[in-house]
Amino acid sequence: MPQPPQLTVAWPGKADAEALLGSRPRARWARREADGAPGPASGAASAEVRGASAVEAGPGGKAGEGSGGVRVTQDDNVLVEADNLEALWLLQDSHAGAVKVVYIDPPYNTGNALPYKDTFGQAGHAGWLSMMLPRLALTKDLLRSDGTVFVQVDDTESAYVTLLGNEIFGEENYLGAFVHQRAKGGGNAKRWVRGHDYIHVWARDITQVGPFVREKQPPARYETIDGERYLVEDDFLRVSFGKYTRGSERRLMYEDIVSVRGEAKKAEIDAGIAMGRYVLRPWGDTGKHAVVRLTPADRASSKMYSIVKALGETGRRDLEALGLGGTFGYPKPVELLTTLVLSQTFEDRDAIVLDFFAGSGTTGEAVLALNARDGGNRRFVLVQRPEALRPVAGARTGAEGTGGIRAAGDDAAEPIAFVPGTISALCRERVRRAGARLRAEHPELVTDFLDLTVVGEGPLPGEPEC
Repeated sequence: MPQPPQLTVAWPGKADAEALLGSRPRARWARREADGAPGPASGAASAEVRGASAVEAGPGGKAGEGSGGVRVTQDDNVLVEADNLEALWLLQDSHAGAVKVVYIDPPYNTGNALPYKDTFGQAGHAGWLSMMLPRLALTKDLLRSDGTVFVQVDDTESAYVTLLGNEIFGEENYLGAFVHQRAKGGGNAKRWVRGHDYIHVWARDITQVGPFVREKQPPARYETIDGERYLVEDDFLRVSFGKYTRGSERRLMYEDIVSVRGEAKKAEIDAGIAMGRYVLRPWGDTGKHAVVRLTPADRASSKMYSIVKALGETGRRDLEALGLGGTFGYPKPVELLTTLVLSQTFEDRDAIVLDFFAGSGTTGEAVLALNARDGGNRRFVLVQRPEALRPVAGARTGAEGTGGIRAAGDDAAEPIAFVPGTISALCRERVRRAGARLRAEHPELVTDFLDLTVVGEGPLPGEPEC
């Protein structure tokens, strides 16, 4: 039976946005100097920031070449200060088919023109969609076959991004949406308190994507056995699943396995006992034994719930903990990003995570925090334009918004030693500080990153000559 045609979304300027995919910008990677200008190494790079021209491809790491001597590999953490469309094109050389998780929080549609040249001066839904189309299309080519992309939006663009994402990734690869509870209170709201966003999720190939999981939460029971912490489950093996008569025993005792589940099941359990995955424990005064499953604590997981609570005030505290409080109005909580990234990298701790609307750098800190927690070797790729931080409290610009910059003399518990002029500078400083703090407790943690920009060698397609 023929499949019905897929719904698409049309808007003025769509053809121009699609045309951008037919002509790669003339650009290359370059090291970013302290003042933001590309050029020779200044010699001031610390252990956390590396000049990229000295980097060679690591074992198994695919390098992006033909870029003015700068080599970017899949083994590197990368932070790019540039327009993300140019960066996504250049990443095709080194990261095509390699990214496991993409998270983006694009700028909200406020009805005004967006700060991206390839929107062709359009505003509203049309400008927002023109900005998103080529970026999502290039993202698709960067994903692994089992890769996923999380796109966080509010009500304004939720319907539009669903149609656009389905058009690019295929409706059959749409996994659904998480609801992010980001606020509470708001008694002065006009109609109701808007305390949530949507996080839409697509797969590169839905047949290759596993469950979205989180660390096992209470009332899970943990025990320390021979110095190791384990999740202990004594009711995973049951007589049957479903409703039980009150007072009846739902656990299947070891001695009853053959009569209830057969010889093959007993052989499976015996093999698990021999390998240390299961142990037998006496059960009450029955004279029988329960089969207890032991799972190392750092491998114990359960499926995620569709509502993720991570309040915005937590994100502000995350920045305050790094001495960067007051620099950014609406930073995403690290807790939100660790939850999303972990959901698809729980068993893949060498994964690459991309955020090309990096904002204050929450995704970078979350990746480092997860590696510190579970010993992983995930890498991040962050891209952020050098947008000015505007001293307007509550303004939302770029990925996560900007807030007032606290100046000397402002009422504040602590003065700010570092006052970034741009969102990208804040992102860079945040990742540095988060890395240094985590490395103080985990000396083996890799926190260094390539500090790059993009040098254009001509105007972007659709951009007039100056």
